Amino acid sequence: MNHYAGKFAEHILAVAFRSRKRFALSKFFQNVLDTSPLNLQKVKERVLIQREDGKAMEIDIVAESACGRVVLVEVKKTQTPIGLTLVEDFQEKVEVYQSHFPEAMVLPAYFSWGGFVDKARDFCVDHGIGMAQEILEW
Repeated sequence: MNHYAGKFAEHILAVAFRSRKRFALSKFFQNVLDTSPLNLQKVKERVLIQREDGKAMEIDIVAESACGRVVLVEVKKTQTPIGLTLVEDFQEKVEVYQSHFPEAMVLPAYFSWGGFVDKARDFCVDHGIGMAQEILEW
């Protein structure tokens, strides 16, 4: 059931992104380094990318702004806080995306319904990954 709830949360967040003309990512996520307004023109869900060794990876939300910034979001709907490993896996996806699109300024963000363990939160802070536990802005 959590799997489907997570997919629904992805969709709700993508719809919230699509329904805004201009907004700062900090409306949705804490720890966002770039707080200037975004003008999102493309919001895609479940985007597949591939590492050099051929491993396929999925990014839950890829939202492209008119200015060249790209928001990458991972969404997890769990009962318990997520650990460091899942956040590190997301950081790998961010790096793979950046290798495919080096001209894009990537703004990573992680939505975890169950929250974050301390090490995962510290990793997000150290790597500039925005964090949220609920969708505050509608």
